[in-house]
Amino acid sequence: MSDQEGEPVAEKKAPRTLRVTFEFVIPPGTPTNVRTAKRMAAVAAMQTAVTDIAARELPPETSVTTRHEWGYVWHDTKTDPVPLGPEVP
Repeated sequence: MSDQEGEPVAEKKAPRTLRVTFEFVIPPGTPTNVRTAKRMAAVAAMQTAVTDIAARELPPETSVTTRHEWGYVWHDTKTDPVPLGPEVP
């Protein structure tokens, strides 16, 4: 069964999420830390900009959640992708 746009009805009801991640790295040796007020101002400005773009480009029923965190990355290891199944011919 399809809707008027030709998209299967089941696909329209499936939950969909668009996740966009930005990670900003403060270079080691930076003389001062990024103060909380400056970080929060940057987050607020980015939230406003992204929300404005999303409101213009995505369906009006779309909602957005913002997550931001600040941390010291003493140990962060990421491996290359490892296939879990047999090779695809």
